[in-house]
Amino acid sequence: MSNIRISTQLFCLVFGLIAAFSIVQFVQNRATSESLRQERYDLLTSQTQSAISILQYYYDLAQAGEMPEEEARAEAYKTISNIRFEPDGYFFGFDKDTTMILHANPSTVGKNFKGAADKRGYPFADEMMTKAADGGGITVYHWPKLGSPEDVVFPKASYNAKFAPWDIVLGTGVYTDDLNAQIWANQMQSITAGIIVLILGLVAAYFLIRGITNPLAKVHSAMQAIVEENTDVEVPHTEMQNEVGMMARATQVFKEKVIERQQLTKAKVEQDALLNSERENNTNATKAEAARQANVVKTIGAALAQLADGDLSTRCSALGGEYETLRQNFNNAMEKLEVAMSNIHQKGSDLDATFSAISHSSSEMSTRTESQAANLEETSAALTELTESVSSAAADAKNVANRVDEVSTDAARSNEVVDKAISAMSSIEQSSAEISKVISVIDEIAFQTNLLALNAGVEAARAGEAGLGFAVVAQEVRELAQRSAAAAKEIKGQIQQSTSQVNQGVGLVGQAGEALKRIAEQINEANQLVAKISVSATEQSTTLHAISESVNEIDYGTQRNAAMAEELTATAGGLAQDTSELMSMIQQFKLTEKREELRMAS
Repeated sequence: MSNIRISTQLFCLVFGLIAAFSIVQFVQNRATSESLRQERYDLLTSQTQSAISILQYYYDLAQAGEMPEEEARAEAYKTISNIRFEPDGYFFGFDKDTTMILHANPSTVGKNFKGAADKRGYPFADEMMTKAADGGGITVYHWPKLGSPEDVVFPKASYNAKFAPWDIVLGTGVYTDDLNAQIWANQMQSITAGIIVLILGLVAAYFLIRGITNPLAKVHSAMQAIVEENTDVEVPHTEMQNEVGMMARATQVFKEKVIERQQLTKAKVEQDALLNSERENNTNATKAEAARQANVVKTIGAALAQLADGDLSTRCSALGGEYETLRQNFNNAMEKLEVAMSNIHQKGSDLDATFSAISHSSSEMSTRTESQAANLEETSAALTELTESVSSAAADAKNVANRVDEVSTDAARSNEVVDKAISAMSSIEQSSAEISKVISVIDEIAFQTNLLALNAGVEAARAGEAGLGFAVVAQEVRELAQRSAAAAKEIKGQIQQSTSQVNQGVGLVGQAGEALKRIAEQINEANQLVAKISVSATEQSTTLHAISESVNEIDYGTQRNAAMAEELTATAGGLAQDTSELMSMIQQFKLTEKREELRMAS
């Protein structure tokens, strides 16, 4: 499931729910159809039992001697043959040889139906006799209606029961084409409703899923652009209060971190440029100083060239700037040159060796200082990036801790909702039990009304022609009582089924509540761990920030030392060269005899 797109998962969920709804609708329609059929069959059973009670009444009269048995039979057959009920209901009867002895159509009386079959070849008469002998039952066959052509048949259901004292089978039937039409209409209505619900569900799912996936796609595009260092992109949907808004706001925080990192990188580049500029200025100053020194050397060289010819009265011209003192000192030195020449010649060799050692040491120190400065600069950059990463991780850990705390609160609220749902379902279950008691009372009232109507029909039959109207009223009352009993029975079955489903729902909601409690405990543990991580990351960020500042200060000082070492090396080299030239020049001087004696003596 983790590799399936969210839109596909949501479509599958909606389709599954609609399919479940269709299955439930189908089962409910099937149960309703069976209930309608059973109601019709119960009507046939009740009517047949009522007719048998009339036969029993006339049989009791014959047995009591109030009228001859043949006359009692004739009256009973006549009474039952004249009874009609809706829809299209009448009575018929067979003797033990399957000969019709009573029927609403007098032309059918006297015919033998043994082995008779309907238009489709079903032996309905023998089936009626068999089921009547077994205590009564329903027979379904096809038969034409009264007044309709013989070749036009309709489905018909008949209930047959045996009246043992006269050894006859009495039955009644109703045509079920209207019932089948009603069932078919109900099924078509359910199918149409299912299709409409399916279409509406898919359309609603499409817009719902589109409302989820489109913001996610836009946030993903913005995040991808930010990853590619494009901080000009606007992060959409940060105003939403759902999970998409949370993701968008986290992306906005990520964008701000990237901008901050870019600014730090830019500042580092500017700092490097400043250091390079300062290093270049130092180099230029060194070159300028070397040029001035070359000018001094050139001037002094010219004076020394005159000295090479033995003219100790030569003097240096103006050198300018800080070298003016050198000119004065040179002129003064020329006066004392003869005295100092011997000592300078003696110390010149030692001075040359010393300058060479200083130049070598200064060069090595400059090289090591530059290498150390480069390494320290790389360390400072890496430490700065590490500090930024730890700061970002600390902020993200704090945000995660806040989100986990919110999820923990929502889980606790979900537990309260589940407890309320369990309480509500328990109340529904108690209400269903009370309704079942009321329906039981209605069922008993319908049964008693049926018995009273039956007794009224018997009394009306005893009254003869004068009681026919009362018999019709009693029959209508019995039909209403039977319908009430059937409806109460159906409602009771539906309530029992609902009670079972409510019990299952209570169990499922209880399991969901236990699962939510476990999830809440795990979220609390995760919240504590994330809080510890957030505190630790904050402390690390503070420590690394302090270390980074210290390293930056050391790096700056090392860069200055490297520049000074380069200056020292250049200066030492120039002095070594001047000393060498000076020694060559000194060796060319010729002293007077007095100065030579002094030099040799020294």
